[in-house]
Amino acid sequence: MNKIRHTILLSGLLSLPISGFSAEVIIPPGSNAPASTNNVFGVWGSVTLKGDFKAVSPSLDKFHWQIMNQTRTRDDSDQGTRFTENLLFTQIGYQLNKHASIWLGYVHDWIAPLNKTTLNENRIYQDFVWKQSFGEFNFTSRTRMDERMHLRTGGPNAYRPRQLLKISHALPFADGLSAYIGDEVLFYLNKNHFGKQGFSENRIFTGLSYQANQKVGLKLGYMGQYVDTISGSNLFTHNIQADISYKF
Repeated sequence: MNKIRHTILLSGLLSLPISGFSAEVIIPPGSNAPASTNNVFGVWGSVTLKGDFKAVSPSLDKFHWQIMNQTRTRDDSDQGTRFTENLLFTQIGYQLNKHASIWLGYVHDWIAPLNKTTLNENRIYQDFVWKQSFGEFNFTSRTRMDERMHLRTGGPNAYRPRQLLKISHALPFADGLSAYIGDEVLFYLNKNHFGKQGFSENRIFTGLSYQANQKVGLKLGYMGQYVDTISGSNLFTHNIQADISYKF
């Protein structure tokens, strides 16, 4: 429990506001796109703890665990930057071979919508992860299935498949430093209270990661999150992403 409390505190500090802006992009007449897309600034700060179960038994060396706490802020109110979300991820995985792994996870999400009542969400998810190197490039594919449960309304549950692709490359001028770029597309299979059925979100991201040693890693980057909302007033958040990871 102490590890989890420290993780939540550190991720909150990483998401403290740096600067912000809010704007509205007007779509030209005749376009099939929505009438407007709101652009806002945000920060996603996280702390990740991970390890395996070899200490329990050498035969469990293919089983892994991970805990991540991510705090999100957004510059979308008259008062400036505000807290919008805190997500606590816990997951257990199994390494099938040197490329593939499967994961089962749970998220508890504390959500603070603008000018609305706060709410909590339970989320279960399953991952299939594939990692492979092509020359000096490292490729990652993650296929995830979310089952989102709204604690206040009780339903209907939202079923959301999502596909992430990422490529990274080590930078030659600094040991442990690499650059990455990727994209993730999210869909809803059914009508629900979280988002519109069909395509709902796209996330494009890029940045730098630094492996300080075998245990400590750092990431700093940009996340462009486009949300196709039920109301039609779509959202594009420009987020600074920061993460500190520790491997036990």
